[in-house]
Amino acid sequence: MRFLLRVLISVFSVLAIASCAWCQRAPAPVLTSAGLPTYPAIWRAAHLTGEVIARVAIKDGVVNGVEIKSGENHLQVPTIANIKTWRFEEGVNSTITVTFTYVISGDPTDDRTNPTIEVLPSLDVRITARPVKPTVNYSR
Repeated sequence: MRFLLRVLISVFSVLAIASCAWCQRAPAPVLTSAGLPTYPAIWRAAHLTGEVIARVAIKDGVVNGVEIKSGENHLQVPTIANIKTWRFEEGVNSTITVTFTYVISGDPTDDRTNPTIEVLPSLDVRITARPVKPTVNYSR
């Protein structure tokens, strides 16, 4: 009975270690420079939010291609434009998947404000903009 118990513990230990190594995501390459992403003004005014998931091919530290996997059509162009400005350490050859999340949050404002931009270690990007108060212009 003890022998069977030891064998079961050994098998579960090996499986736990193997599954942990399998489930870990490879670290993202080091980003050395990037342009600031934008939240298109028309989409901010319309309070449109969403996510864009893109697959990014990197060759010798430069973005070599961007393929949109899913996401809001109206946010794909600014996402691709921003990703194309990314630069990585020399010699990096990789393909990564990143998520750009566009969020409207906070109190409405009359003034133009800059969005808050967060780039996570996974290279996922979150862009949070304040809503813009609608304006009405009655002219005769």
